[in-house]
Amino acid sequence: MTKSSPATLRLLGAFTVEVTGARSATIVVRSRKARALLAYLAMKPDGRAGREELATLLWGDNPDAQARHSLRQCLVSLRQDLNGVGAELLDIGRETIELRSGGLVVDARELQSLAASAESASLGRAAALWRGAFLADLALDIEEFDGWRQREQDRLAETTARVFERLATVADAARDGERALAAAEHLVALDPTREDRQRVALKLIARYRGRDAALDRAKIVTSQLRSELDVEPEAATRALIEEIKRGTVAPALPQPEEPAQPAITRPAPAADQVAPAATAAAQVAADTSRPPRRPWYRQPIAAGFAVMLAGAVGVASVFAIASGPAESPVKVVKTNTAKSALASAVVLPFTADGDRNAPDQEFARQLTRDLTAALARYDLRMIADRTAELYGDRQADVARIGAELDVPYAIIGRVRRAEGQLRTEVQLIDTATRVTLWSDQMQRETSEPARLAGEVAQGFSRMLLMNIVYAETRRLKTEPGQPVPVNALLLRARAAELHSYVRENVVTALRLHEEALRRAPNNLNAMLGVARTNVLAEMNFVDIEPAPDLARAEKLLNEVLRRAPNWLSAHFTLAMLQKRQRQFDASLQSLQRCLELNPGFLPARGQMASVLTRMGQPQKGLEIVQDTIRQMTPNDPGLGFLYLFAADAELELGHDAAALNWARRAETMMPGSALAHAWLASVYTAMGDQPNAAKYTAALRAMAPGGVQRFLDRRPPQTAANWPRSRRIHELRVALAAPQG
Repeated sequence: MTKSSPATLRLLGAFTVEVTGARSATIVVRSRKARALLAYLAMKPDGRAGREELATLLWGDNPDAQARHSLRQCLVSLRQDLNGVGAELLDIGRETIELRSGGLVVDARELQSLAASAESASLGRAAALWRGAFLADLALDIEEFDGWRQREQDRLAETTARVFERLATVADAARDGERALAAAEHLVALDPTREDRQRVALKLIARYRGRDAALDRAKIVTSQLRSELDVEPEAATRALIEEIKRGTVAPALPQPEEPAQPAITRPAPAADQVAPAATAAAQVAADTSRPPRRPWYRQPIAAGFAVMLAGAVGVASVFAIASGPAESPVKVVKTNTAKSALASAVVLPFTADGDRNAPDQEFARQLTRDLTAALARYDLRMIADRTAELYGDRQADVARIGAELDVPYAIIGRVRRAEGQLRTEVQLIDTATRVTLWSDQMQRETSEPARLAGEVAQGFSRMLLMNIVYAETRRLKTEPGQPVPVNALLLRARAAELHSYVRENVVTALRLHEEALRRAPNNLNAMLGVARTNVLAEMNFVDIEPAPDLARAEKLLNEVLRRAPNWLSAHFTLAMLQKRQRQFDASLQSLQRCLELNPGFLPARGQMASVLTRMGQPQKGLEIVQDTIRQMTPNDPGLGFLYLFAADAELELGHDAAALNWARRAETMMPGSALAHAWLASVYTAMGDQPNAAKYTAALRAMAPGGVQRFLDRRPPQTAANWPRSRRIHELRVALAAPQG
């Protein structure tokens, strides 16, 4: 690499500096503000800016002298990082800083230049440059810079939209349906909330794929507008749909053998890499006030994660104590509905120590495929394993992989053998920053590779989903003067639930779910969130104000299941409500439906064990819960609830010491949990250990006085016929009836 090596500065998508020549390389610019400075200069018409201008842009909150000092330090760091590009790239003067254009290509500037051309070949090259929003990975939380960045994002996105729209028009005129549709899909994906762009796609689908295909797309778009935004399609959209129904949209003539110049110079991305417009439309935020619609690149990817994880991951919300008098059964009327998928991540091929053809290598390959499939079952749009395999034989930078595949997260793993066991290590990485967000490991006895890979994948998928939610929550930002979007409220609510089911988190989650439901009364995620939070607060001794309303929860849940009959999260919440109402047979059926929808959904298996114990089958319940524990990662917070279920089964079997051991392990996993304290009070009472029973009973009363009172107010069972005896619940009543103090 020489000092005169040409360089490319990529600002569309993730920030990247690439040096080309005899040997290509990526230059790492360490400082985020140095990257911001370089990008700002690159977008200036003359590549020049004054020192005061730059200091204000990046350090405007600091005193002038400190801001200028910070600028000097930033320039020193930047010149060191760019040493391999050439010292002549930056001209640092006393008053101005200039980015010299000689030998430097800036993708955003090149896109703007090509977009002004009328030639389809130039437009195609412009389209090929679009890798994502301008500086998608470089928000600094600095008002001056972020304001400039957003203006550039808007401008470049509009320019790119015009490119794709013109490409679609040119390809349609040439009767090149494949390229016209590809351009239209890209156009829609830029901002799925723009109905004018959806109309372009609908018309082209009608021309090249037929009336029925266009009407299917129209149904999806219309359904999502109603369910997520609570609005009807615009008049122009309705008129186009009517034209399609009447068959008045002219079908395209057969494509000539030699079509005009190609509209797009790159092939359309594979289906596993780019979400279709219908999928993208499904990610629209759910705000009935319908403020000015924000382009997709200014919405967090998290826009739909509340849909995905509204109960599906279920840590504390998965497990609960169920007791009390019988109530009216839950009646559900089911109809068909559509459900969205979400762009998310790629599972890169796991590596394994040893020979390429060794059994461990086959296990690594199988685990990669199984983990991809397990995550996809939660409605994440995963990059297909065959596509991911293309990155298995090279040491590629995850930032580049993320940019190429347009995914924010990469999952990498390693398999190695130690003392006759297979140890699997997994990391979740933010592709934009290369930061490891989470890592964990599982160590298992070797067995049949296919079965073992499936079990390990199930355990890791839960933890990956939870940590993606946490990461997406951290990305959320609210525009000054604008209300928090409904999708952001839902994501924050779910993250609060997942952290731990203690009172402050439940209160926060319920408040956010209620606010989302108030603003978007037809939003299914808000409905389910309110229903789930009320049901599980009641079942887990969590006090909320007002007290949990199970009748309202039942009504909301009925409506959710009427509109989304195949939603795993809704069926799981239904199973919890049925368990609370002692409809154990019905609860088992609902849990079985969860496993039909996702065979690897471990929370349903854990709850099934608990329900079987309540039905008088503690040995079977214990076997299932122990097997479920074995499949979970050692740091899964849901283990605490499984430990309680194991304690319940052991107590029913008369194994009091074993029950105490499980309950203590649960307390370690879930500190501050009122439910764990209730279990320990029950077990210690059963063992005749009055001091410890009194200790945990007093703590439970202090944590959840309302929950304790509601528990005591429930009528005890009248006959064994309608109330399978629970030793745990009986002993807890004895503990709470004991004199206080």
